[in-house]
Amino acid sequence: MTSAIDSASSRSTPPSWLPDVHITVAQLASGILEYYQRINSNEPFRLPYPANLQAAFDKMTLLSWHQGVTPPASVMDLLQLAEQPFEEWPITLTGAGVDPEESLLSYGRPNTTCEELGSLSGDVEGEIRETALVRAVMDKARAANAPDSYVAFRRLLIEHPTLTALALDERLATPELALLAGEVRQAYAEVPPEAIADGVVRTCAGCRGLVLPLDDDRTWVCVDATCPRPGKPGPTYPANEGVWWLRRELRTFITGPGRAELRIEQKVKKLGAPIHLWPDFDACDLSVFDERPWVADVKAWRNPIRLANHLKRRLFAVPPDADRAFIVIAHEQVKAQPRYLERLHRECPLVRPGERVVAVSESEFLKEVATRLETQA
Repeated sequence: MTSAIDSASSRSTPPSWLPDVHITVAQLASGILEYYQRINSNEPFRLPYPANLQAAFDKMTLLSWHQGVTPPASVMDLLQLAEQPFEEWPITLTGAGVDPEESLLSYGRPNTTCEELGSLSGDVEGEIRETALVRAVMDKARAANAPDSYVAFRRLLIEHPTLTALALDERLATPELALLAGEVRQAYAEVPPEAIADGVVRTCAGCRGLVLPLDDDRTWVCVDATCPRPGKPGPTYPANEGVWWLRRELRTFITGPGRAELRIEQKVKKLGAPIHLWPDFDACDLSVFDERPWVADVKAWRNPIRLANHLKRRLFAVPPDADRAFIVIAHEQVKAQPRYLERLHRECPLVRPGERVVAVSESEFLKEVATRLETQA
């Protein structure tokens, strides 16, 4: 909703005290992530609120005053607002890199939108933990000259975001993962109490993650926004056997795109081309062809504008021997938003056709591989 005050202010230079909307929303998302991490820990929550959450509340208050709308009355009021789609917010968020139907919380938990926005603020606890854990795994596997252990670690997180304590122990007994047992255990946490009903933990067949109950405790939903088949029930596990769930930030930034990475691996192998996942300890996500290789970084970001901002800050380094380089957008994202690539190319010229790194869909990438194989035959 745009008021006369909004229109007038947009035609004039913003006052120096007015916060940047993009930074404010990213800071709010970062604060929400930290807040929910704290309230879901075993420690009782104590004030003050996370610094990013408090700062976002102060900045939202300034934005509200400037736009002539009623500001949130408290941090808790702001958290309630975060459950609503942005189009229903009284505060205009032009320039924040969000779509009208998006929200920051789904079913009372931070969602993929919150993760993506929070990662743009540069100080998200989840992003720091993910980077630290993956770096520790990478360093240990490299020191032991064990690339197979690193690949096994990534596969485990993608294929088994939820598993029983016994299943986890069995996998950690394999030669590849025994080296990384401590780090693997850090990647998982016990399932939340609300995931347990009638003595069992329910999962989703589409993403192999948890399904959680809505407020009525009778409707169960998959909480993964990138799940390819969210309505199909998966296996159930006895709660008394102990069930573990991959940490939120790892589900977002490793499991989500990882499903596409494994799909691409299977389809490229069927085409008859050699493919390597996470070569040279994650120099890229995948490399196809041994001579004049094609390299790719696979992305499953929900919003192309946020991905564009991320790529402008952190575009992967192309190995010097690579013949072509791609950003590959997972099928789920392109299916949900047919104009995804158009928006991404517009916002990030670095990955337009003709550039050194080109953004394509998952299906387009596979067609390119098939075409090269045909010309080589």
